[in-house]
Amino acid sequence: MYSKISKSIVAGMAIALGGWIYLSVSDSIIGAFLFACGLLAVRTYGLNLFTGKTQYMITHEYKWYDYLIFLFGNLCGVMLIAAISMGLTHDIAVPLVQAKISQPIYIALAKGTGCGALMSLATYKKSPLWMCIPCVMAFILAGFNHCIADFYYFCVARNIGWPFIATIIGNICGGILLSYYLNKDEQ
Repeated sequence: MYSKISKSIVAGMAIALGGWIYLSVSDSIIGAFLFACGLLAVRTYGLNLFTGKTQYMITHEYKWYDYLIFLFGNLCGVMLIAAISMGLTHDIAVPLVQAKISQPIYIALAKGTGCGALMSLATYKKSPLWMCIPCVMAFILAGFNHCIADFYYFCVARNIGWPFIATIIGNICGGILLSYYLNKDEQ
């Protein structure tokens, strides 16, 4: 249990560091590329990232409460990094957060689903490690919503809205949908 919690907190910290890097780089393509460091750390060290674990909901590899541990552990890790970086990234995060919280719920759900599918592809057990880079770049440059990364932006901007809930649901849906396709030959 302790390992699940600690690996979830560290995963949230890794993604928040990716968000911090992204906000600190003026070129969005370079920022998206460097953001992938967070997901590469998650894959390399076997950390528990909620958006990477949602794909296992259909294979029942985890209990329902494990997903709550992953999510809340990730959010705690994000808050730790946000507390450190808030003064450095607040002004940059505000316009990004305004755009995210002004999205209609169905857009946040759709963008969350797209991101969930990409995160499943990036973290799928048969995917090569390098797959993290194009999947992260794609979700960032397409403007998709990643509930853990978005929570970092919300924390440093000190603003959150209802589309965050739709993003979580969308990330779950995208993870399950792509996982169904990826695992259909194994069932």
